[in-house]
This record gives sequence, structure tokens and C-alpha cells, in this order.
Amino acid sequence: MKKVVLFLAIVSFSSVAGITDITTKPVALIALKKNSAQYVDVCKAADDSCKEGTSIWKEKNADGIFYLTTSHLQLTKLKKDGDTYSKIVSWDFTKETKNEYIPDDELTKNDVYIYPALYPLSKVKMAVALVSKWSTNYSGGGREEEYANFMMINDDGTYQPAFKNILFSSKEMIKACFTEDDYAKQSHCHDESWSILNLKINDESKDYYSWKFITKSYSWPAFTDKASTKVSINESVAYPFQSQPQHNK
Repeated sequence: MKKVVLFLAIVSFSSVAGITDITTKPVALIALKKNSAQYVDVCKAADDSCKEGTSIWKEKNADGIFYLTTSHLQLTKLKKDGDTYSKIVSWDFTKETKNEYIPDDELTKNDVYIYPALYPLSKVKMAVALVSKWSTNYSGGGREEEYANFMMINDDGTYQPAFKNILFSSKEMIKACFTEDDYAKQSHCHDESWSILNLKINDESKDYYSWKFITKSYSWPAFTDKASTKVSINESVAYPFQSQPQHNK
């Protein structure tokens, strides 16, 4: 789910929304193949810090820019000039693992990771998403939720939270078949639901872009075919450092 479903969080949108409102797009980071020549060269430039849990990403449409992420929530930006790779700046998000936000007492935090994308905050500022993964197990099912803190990254290695505790994705399965006869008669034995966050980021000629948070939710009842899935959409607009999105029901 992390790599497939969550990718929808950076789906691109139309480039123009009115005369003065320009829609800008998140920048996808493309993974380098581990142990490729380029991967090894970037590792060397990053002081041979490529241990287990390290990934290296190439900024889409920017051939000379690379990012290294670690499982310890460290992010390093590097550049390539000719045949030489060099480190530009690093950010250490380690202390963010101590975030005390708990979405639900039933859920347990399993992981925190840096999502591979850059999110525009203004013409000169970008953010990255620190995503925390929470889950619980049911008999024959379970629930999983992911929440994002969008952190503005500065050229001096500091960062500030632009938005916090944003639902990034969710999924839930509840068992609905309990006997052999149930399973024999039914092809879909769970109530299933899931949601995905999309972003529409607009340049309204202000200090920071406006972010429209669009959460698309799906509900597939047990004992029905998938065509019975119901879809709902919640939307909210907020500005970095000024407000948190409040979805309309």
C-alpha cells in the first residue's frame, strides 16, 4: 500500500485554473536501482552512509539533483557536476519520531518514513512528508491509517511544520463471514473501506500557495460485488503555517 496506493497522493492536476490561479505540481522522486553505478557514486558522496534502509532518489526532470533517505529519517540533497557528486545539505528528522499525536487509542505506531516527493509551498520553498503508519488487527481483518506531517525544508538544514497530522491514507477490513456455510455462499466476506489523499496546490500570488486537500473515500459492503462500492469526496482548503484543513462532510 505504501508504494502503490500512496502514490496517488502526488497525482498531477491541470496546469491552469483560471487566469491568476496557477496549479503547481508535487515533484516525484524516482528510486535509483540499488548497487547501480550511480547509486554507489551517490553513496560515496554522502560519506558512504548507505546502510540498510537507505534509498536514493532522483528528482524527476532535474538530472543533476539526488536525495538520499534513511530509515532513521535523515534526508540528504546532493548534486552532480560533470562526473562529480557533492552533498548540498542534510536534514535530520529523528526527533519527529517522538511526536505524541495518537489518532486512536486502538492503533499502534508501526513506522515513520519520508515519502518520496517534494511538495511546493511557494515559488522558492518545498516540503517533504513525514508519514507515520498506524495499525491494529481484528479477527480476520484489521485497520491501517497513515498520517503526514508536511515539513518545509530550508537550505541551512532546518525545517518547520507547514501542516501536521494530515490523514494520508487509510484502509479497513471487517470480517463478515463466520461459518463454512457463509464462506460457501459468499464471494466477498469482508466490509472494506479505504481512503486516499490527493492535493491540488494553487499559486494565488500570495506568500504561500493554497493547498486543497481532497480525500476520496471508498466503501465496499460485504456480500456485494465490487461494483457496489460507494465513493465520497471531502475537500478543504488551507494555507501553510496558517490553518489546518477541516473537511466538509
